[in-house]
Amino acid sequence: MRYILVIMISCGVLSSYAQSYKQLIDYADINAEAGDFYGASIYYEQAMKIDSSKIELLYKYAQALRKYNNYTKAAYYYEKVWDKDKGGRIYKDASFWLASMQKYNAEYRTASKTWKKVKSKYSRNKKGYEYLKARQEGLSCNYANRIKNDSVENIYVNNIGKNINTTDSEFAANKVTDKLFFSSLRANNKTEELEVHDDWYRVKQYEAVLKDSTIKASKLIEGSINSSQLHNANSSFNADKRILFFTQCDSLNRCKLVYAKLNNGKWSEPRDLPERINAEGTTTTQPNFCIIDGQEYLFFVSNRKGGYGKLDIWFSRILDGNTFSKPVNAGKLVNSIDNEVTPFYDTVDKALYFSSNWHFGKGGFDVFKSKGAPENLTKPENLLAPINTQWNDLYYTIYPENNNERVGYLTSNRLGSYYEKGPTCCNDIYEVKILNEEKIAENQEIVTLDDLNKYLPVTLYFHNDRPGPRSMDTAVDLNYLTTYDYYTSLHPKYRTEYAKGLKDEQALEAELDIDNLFKHYVDKGVSDLNLFTTLLLAELKKGQKIEITIKGFASPLAKTEYNVNLTKRRISSLINYLKEYGNGDFIPYLNATAPDGGALSFVKIPFGEYTASNNVSDNYNDQRNSVYSKGAALERKIEIQSVTFAERKGDYAALTVGAGTYDFGKVEQGTHLKHDFVIKNTGNAPLEIVGMETACGCTKISIDTQKIPPGGQATFTMELDTRNLEGKQVKSATIFANSFPKIKRLVLTTEIFKE
Repeated sequence: MRYILVIMISCGVLSSYAQSYKQLIDYADINAEAGDFYGASIYYEQAMKIDSSKIELLYKYAQALRKYNNYTKAAYYYEKVWDKDKGGRIYKDASFWLASMQKYNAEYRTASKTWKKVKSKYSRNKKGYEYLKARQEGLSCNYANRIKNDSVENIYVNNIGKNINTTDSEFAANKVTDKLFFSSLRANNKTEELEVHDDWYRVKQYEAVLKDSTIKASKLIEGSINSSQLHNANSSFNADKRILFFTQCDSLNRCKLVYAKLNNGKWSEPRDLPERINAEGTTTTQPNFCIIDGQEYLFFVSNRKGGYGKLDIWFSRILDGNTFSKPVNAGKLVNSIDNEVTPFYDTVDKALYFSSNWHFGKGGFDVFKSKGAPENLTKPENLLAPINTQWNDLYYTIYPENNNERVGYLTSNRLGSYYEKGPTCCNDIYEVKILNEEKIAENQEIVTLDDLNKYLPVTLYFHNDRPGPRSMDTAVDLNYLTTYDYYTSLHPKYRTEYAKGLKDEQALEAELDIDNLFKHYVDKGVSDLNLFTTLLLAELKKGQKIEITIKGFASPLAKTEYNVNLTKRRISSLINYLKEYGNGDFIPYLNATAPDGGALSFVKIPFGEYTASNNVSDNYNDQRNSVYSKGAALERKIEIQSVTFAERKGDYAALTVGAGTYDFGKVEQGTHLKHDFVIKNTGNAPLEIVGMETACGCTKISIDTQKIPPGGQATFTMELDTRNLEGKQVKSATIFANSFPKIKRLVLTTEIFKE
């Protein structure tokens, strides 16, 4: 039950090594029994120098290494036990712990194979914890291998420093106005051999002053909060900061929740919360007070009856003072047959953060996020790096934005923690900073055309036949963000539909493909759009005339003519987004009425499904692949591909085309195709065509005049010879001129068939 407080136990070590083999093992066993696994490992190691052949000693040594978080050496010795034990006749759990250590070491492929062996070993009881854990961890290793290089941008995690952390264990940081409260098991007096000489060696609660982005040296909380006979940890304050909820545990790690009141600057004696919270015969710990929509809640962790596994997350509404509603389990989406701990409810994002060693993670405990009200929490989402590592990450907290960033705290034994026993032996507190993306965008300096273009392409994705389903319209009234919200609400359905009929690893791979689609494509598109829009508006306010090229694409599920119109509707949803942005900020630029002279125009290229991959299904009856697959979803998009600038001052020619693409639909092979594009000079200086080119010998191009006066126009003709062509075709021609823009690309699309 060491996770109840999440502490590292005493590292006391007896000083004499000149002992017999039996004495060394006896000393080691005594240390292990007392919870000093580092001390135990020292004696087991000395005994191994005398005789390392005995499997019992190898197993005890591996256990001690694991329990003080020396994962690399533990894996090495568990493997030795597994090899000597001929597959687990004596120490059946050696393979279980070997797989666990391999995952901690980020050896995900190796760990997955070992978990398969564990699953086989425990297969006689398919409802037992070991079998279910092995099955879950095998899948989790596959997940971890997929996301091992993924990280979230604009989040920074750093060790909070030596004013808080020591080489012992610090955890459970909680920010209250200008102070940081936290818990620590630290020894004030220990020898060079790490033997502890401390009469009051208990977990205690500390506080430190936060001032001007610095942290002052910490000190023990004064008064009766820290009982000398009990472990005291996990502080959480009520709304007016006058009631402190926290955990008290005896030496056997039996824990209960207590509270103390602040009166005239002094804390009262702690009192137990009512039995409705502290159910008799159970452990109750890790309180988190919060107010959600005006209602006070207390989240906590308990192994009480009615849970799903070991430690579960529960919550209770605070009705009046010390009156609590009947505790409610946070639900089977959050809780599992293993441990869910360290709850923190973020009232800004309306989400519960917690740590779990069951849900798919990178190793040990990972931090997860479940959105929604306490009574209706969603499926947990792994927070990825840099929040999560292959080690233990717990006690995540996050606070409202200040100075364009949100600051929070995290407890972890990751590399970078202070240590004496080993790099991952002990917990430290880490500071988390999440930068405001909009503020980052505002600080970007755009000097040249290339500066803005480096943020392109911005790619935006759509659900099948959205927006404006079952329509031949070429425009919609919907804003792109409305279609995005609808699309993301379908995320669970995509997971279910794409994994339908698959089992275990194949189903997981399918679900991970969908998660990857929404996170790295759909969500990233909106994030990129937010940044680009901010930068674009800043440039327009400088008086720049800007033209944006937008291309639209579709999957091949519908007919060609339909898909071309569908991509036009998708492009129109983006333009609607710009029209509705802010307080109509873009409208003067779209209407060319801005006092600063700036203007915004578009080149729209609706490709339909002409460029879709041949590997994407167009079978309506196979919707798993034609609608819900990642491949099909990646075809349903629009791209902001480029921007071009023109100087606001002086005379200039402006080359514009009403429609830069033309679709002939389906035609018979051998048909001669011809289309005239009308080119206009909307500038105030003469426009001269300086060059034209096409990429295909099957296309002929011509123009009726090379020079176009201000306000004048010309006819640009494209002819396509289809005799040697078949299937979907995209043919283009490029015009070069002394104008804004200097280059204009015109496109013909068609689908050619043989009789």
